[in-house]
Formats: sequence, C-alpha cells, structure tokens
Amino acid sequence: MSSTARLDLPLIASEQAQKHVTHNEALVLLDALVQIRLAGLAVIAPPADPEAGDTYGIGAAATGAWEGHDGQLAAWSEGGWRFAEPAEGWLAWDISGAQPVMFRAGNWAPLFNGVAGLGVGTNPDGTNRLAVRSEAALFTAIPDGEGGNGNVRLTLNKQGGADSATLIFQSGWSGRAEIGLAGNDDFTFKVSDDGSDFKTAISLEGSTGFVTFSSFAGCAVSFPTIAGGVLAAATGYVVPAPEGGTTDDVDTISGGFDGSVLIVTGTAGNALTFRDGTGNLKLVNNRVLNNFEDALMLVRRGSDWIELSFSNNG
Repeated sequence: MSSTARLDLPLIASEQAQKHVTHNEALVLLDALVQIRLAGLAVIAPPADPEAGDTYGIGAAATGAWEGHDGQLAAWSEGGWRFAEPAEGWLAWDISGAQPVMFRAGNWAPLFNGVAGLGVGTNPDGTNRLAVRSEAALFTAIPDGEGGNGNVRLTLNKQGGADSATLIFQSGWSGRAEIGLAGNDDFTFKVSDDGSDFKTAISLEGSTGFVTFSSFAGCAVSFPTIAGGVLAAATGYVVPAPEGGTTDDVDTISGGFDGSVLIVTGTAGNALTFRDGTGNLKLVNNRVLNNFEDALMLVRRGSDWIELSFSNNG
C-alpha cells in the first residue's frame, strides 16, 4: 500500500531515501483537501496567476494544465498544480456562492439542495421533510439596497383543484383551525373543537370572490357610558348607559370607520334619546330607546352616522 485509502496521500516506504519529500507531499495534499475552500466550480481553464492554496473544482473539457483532469480538484501549491479525485459526500465551501457544497453523483451541488429532509431543533420524517422546533420563525424581505426587491412571499402550491394547500393550527397536536384551499379552489376558514370535526366558518368563492358565512355572524357587545352627549362605540353592538341617573341624550357617536354598521339596543328603566342633526347623527327623527327590546341600526358614512332602521318595542 503506497497511499492512504480515502485521501490518496502518499505513504513513506520502509528504508526510503529522502523521506521528507513524501512527507511534505502528503502535508501539501492535506492542506488542500482538509477544510476545502473552492475558489471556483466547474472551471475549465486554469487561472493565469493563482495564489498558493487556491483550489478549484474542474469542469468538463478542461484545458491547459488541467486537461485530462475533468471533475477533479486542482490546488495550486509549490509552484504547480496538484490534483485530487473528490469522493461522494465530500464537503467544501464555495467562496463565490458563499455557501457549503457537497460532491454528489459526480458534481458539486449546494449542500441543502435535494436533501431528503432538514430538521432545525428536531428531526424531519417522511411526511414533515422540513421540521422546525423553535419559539419563533422569521421571514424577512431583502431590501432594494441589498440586492432584493423589498418583497417577501410564502407560496403554498397544490397539484390540482381537489387537493389542499392550507395552514393548520393545532393545540396539543390536535387541529383547531385550518385556513386555505381545502379540497377545492375556494378560500375557507375552518374551526374544530376536537381535531376531527371541522366546521367551515367563512368561505371566499374563488370564481366570484363572494363571501359566505356558514353560520350566524355577530358583533361583540359592549356597555359604554355616555359622556357629555357622546357615545364612544368600541364594538358593532352597544348597550349604552346614561352618564347619570336614568335618562340621557346622545348627540354624537365616536368610533368605527366609513362603512361600519352599529346596532344600539336599550335597557329597561333607562331612556336614551338619540338626537337627529345635533352632532353627527342623521336620523329620520329623534329616536328614544327606553325598553330592552328597542333597537337602532346605523351605518357610518364619512363622519356621520346614518339611520338604517329603528324598532320601538316599548
């Protein structure tokens, strides 16, 4: 045996003269092959002025001093090129690409391209080929000034209309919500309380954009107190209370936005008068809510609240 099995380093023979020559040659090869830094990949022409330690991955149909060494590594040292045959699984750092590469199937390829699975903090499996165990994950755009375009997009692509491309939210490894294209091309929001029976809450029809609520939709109720004739609405359904005593006037409603719908209901024992045209209220007439079943519905247009309907059940 005149060389090592894996790196093909020359061995010193017994009673060999000038042992330092063989020893130094082995060190030079080790220097080139350990912690490999590739100055170029698939290069076919030797550089005109290489520096000591420069190592290249030779491409096909190499020329000049590299002719006949296709696919090998070429390292410049001691005023000449030394060549080595890379083996399956060798790792190196691609200087120009700023990434680790692996020698696979006769070529250098990015380390993480084509891998069967990748785990961060955990192990991947046959289904979850990318698995991340972390307290948080971040995707951020590359700014214009750093070579990017400022955008960041996450794409989920399914094979066909009957397949799914969704995000699933779990609690204790049991599904509780699913959003996306679930078995068709409509965008749906689904929820579950047991991980098996999912109920569609909202559906956005892919062909028309029509929004369907699959169950009753409602607004959270709040109980604001009138202050100086102003009713501050924080939710779409309010049951106001007088500022003092059992009666009060409402001239102005604050909160909401253009297009907001507001439902106001009364309370037994209180009398609230909503005054038309005094502040930002546009009503048919003054409206009095003095019963539990009384209700006033309004929509905001600009800064005004306009009456849609009034129900007097007192």
